[in-house]
Amino acid sequence: MTVKPKLIAHRGGCEWAPENTLAAFKRSVEFAADGIELDVQRCASGELVVIHDVEISRTTNGVGYIRDISYSELRRLSAGSWFGDGVEFASEYIPLLEEVLAVIDGKLTLHLEIKNAPIEYPGIEEDVLELLQYYKYPDKVVISSFDHRILKRIHEIEPGRKIALLADAYFLSIVDYAKQVGTTVWHPGFGNLRKEAVEAAHDVGMDVNTWTLNKPREWALALAMEVDGIITNDPVGLRNFLSRLN
Repeated sequence: MTVKPKLIAHRGGCEWAPENTLAAFKRSVEFAADGIELDVQRCASGELVVIHDVEISRTTNGVGYIRDISYSELRRLSAGSWFGDGVEFASEYIPLLEEVLAVIDGKLTLHLEIKNAPIEYPGIEEDVLELLQYYKYPDKVVISSFDHRILKRIHEIEPGRKIALLADAYFLSIVDYAKQVGTTVWHPGFGNLRKEAVEAAHDVGMDVNTWTLNKPREWALALAMEVDGIITNDPVGLRNFLSRLN
């Protein structure tokens, strides 16, 4: 029997609602996805906000960098009028991380990516950890970042925290590098992944969740590699694909 990987909705599931919005995350909960992936940055007034790009024009009706805009200003923008017919999700806004935590409430695993490039948010990892102190389900949170310095600092501050090495590269030794950073989970880009690397990670107890796979032929390859989780924009398509497996 084929072991089915976890279904992780990328940015809450980009195909059924505007990415990184409460509407997308609520849909993921209703759909009973295994997890969601989201992105965290810090705005000018200090709040942790959930949005992917450092600049807001792609996913809102505003312009400018997150770091330069207060949350009261961000909250007035629509984060959903660009999606679909422009009406259904027009009232969606850029959510606070604490709002997303309240929606998820341990119902699925939260894969939280800290953004820290090309714009740096000094100390953002400490802000995230401080907020997560009040979340009742620490075992259902996995923190990742392309800034591996942040991951190493988190490991030093909270050695028991689940941390994922986020990278789009083929390592000389994923095991050695993960040990150096302090990570026990690996989030590789699918374009730089091969089965032997997955096997090496599994040999030391690391989970491997790969991104971002949206087509059946990609899902089939990932299954052959025996990954632990698939991060996708299309949760419905992936679930239908997995349901056809024995």
